[in-house]
Amino acid sequence: MNIKLNVLTAAILAGFSSVALSDVPPEVPHMYHYGPASLQFQNLNLSDAERAGYALAEGIMQMAEATILAKASCSAAAGEYDVVNLYASGDVYSPSTNSVTVLSPGGSFTLQAKLNHINEFYGQTMSIFQPMGGYGDALAGTKLKNFYNDVSFNAAGTMMTGEGKVEAKGVNNIYDLFQLKVIKDFYHDDVYVGWGERIPVIYDWGLQSVSKLGYPLNKYWQRSKSLRDDGFQGHTHFVKDRLVGSSPCHIDLSLHGSNNADFFQQNGTLTIESKSPNQYPVDPLLGW
Repeated sequence: MNIKLNVLTAAILAGFSSVALSDVPPEVPHMYHYGPASLQFQNLNLSDAERAGYALAEGIMQMAEATILAKASCSAAAGEYDVVNLYASGDVYSPSTNSVTVLSPGGSFTLQAKLNHINEFYGQTMSIFQPMGGYGDALAGTKLKNFYNDVSFNAAGTMMTGEGKVEAKGVNNIYDLFQLKVIKDFYHDDVYVGWGERIPVIYDWGLQSVSKLGYPLNKYWQRSKSLRDDGFQGHTHFVKDRLVGSSPCHIDLSLHGSNNADFFQQNGTLTIESKSPNQYPVDPLLGW
């Protein structure tokens, strides 16, 4: 009997093994089917103001991620918060002209961007930070200080990376240090809206990790779409979904206003919800 059971077990395990070995990895998104995307989208031409605007928007999302971890619960951080005057001039000499403020019932925070001059061969770098170290800053009652994010764009403006950190006061009433890393690539595509009319849209896809004391805790899938105000109202929409962590969490940044070669100026909302990626509607006009 034991011999028969051992033979049966071995056969089952062999079957599982063959199935596992026959599995193929997930298919890459369509835009990458023919290789790296960077050479396909050289004409994106992000302005200094756009780069600063997107970096500030990313900073807002990262402050939200730190708040969620510090509260140890997505539902505890959930809410809709006002984003007031995300304004970016792209001025390399005046960080105060590249800034944004987020208001919530439990406090507010402000971020600014210090841009460095563009290097035509390599790209552009900038730093996103809290003025005065963020003394008194908070989101949804969570104190946040010393946020700093080193952001880099490649020369074509099609790829952005960021390595940052922030201290957030957690449920134990002490400040925890979080590290934040993001990588994303921007690309341009046209959306057809009927009668042959098309809308030029800037998309981005990427991934975010959030670590505590240098050890990874959360992973987010992030993407965005943006409209310049070339015959349309400017619109910027950043979305992140937690793929690895204690519970589903959806972060949504929706802004509208101006986005042109001279300046980026938009207002809107930051929303945090306990939702999984398949629980929210697709934008009927632009979609994902």
